[in-house]
Amino acid sequence: MMVNFRPAWFLIYTRPRQERKVCLLLSRMNIHFYLPLNKVSRQWKDRKKTINEPLFPSYVFVYITTMQEYYDSLHLDGVCNYVKFGKDLAKVEPEVVENIRLVVAMGTNVEVSYASFKQEEKMTIQDGPLSGLSCEIIRGSGKYRILVRVMLLKRNIVVDLPSSYVISSVHQ
Repeated sequence: MMVNFRPAWFLIYTRPRQERKVCLLLSRMNIHFYLPLNKVSRQWKDRKKTINEPLFPSYVFVYITTMQEYYDSLHLDGVCNYVKFGKDLAKVEPEVVENIRLVVAMGTNVEVSYASFKQEEKMTIQDGPLSGLSCEIIRGSGKYRILVRVMLLKRNIVVDLPSSYVISSVHQ
């Protein structure tokens, strides 16, 4: 399949609500993975609770170093397949994984949007936990809303940030 395999980040597509199970099985195999979780508030009849849900339901980022790891992880219970473009595995750039880690580390006001946004002004975050991250700006309600595109998943991550945290990329 892949004669010149190079270690990289890939995406596993899981059965619904099987992300944590797949992560547990990957950890038992000593395969490096990342499952971004987002704190959300849920209301039941008798209580309200904050829970951690996958930021991208049914997806797990996995760092594969050998073809054997690829084949072993492909056959885990809960794994549907790897995300592919045609016959080729979809590689995820390490910067994308790191940017998602930074956004999730903020812990608040993180939202995944399936809506398409027109390209807005390119900015760079100059302060706070996302310092140095390139982003696009969506203006709204007197605050900057930061848009981080994850094109591979066709999703957008939207974060509220104070306007003092960003600077135009043109001025750099």
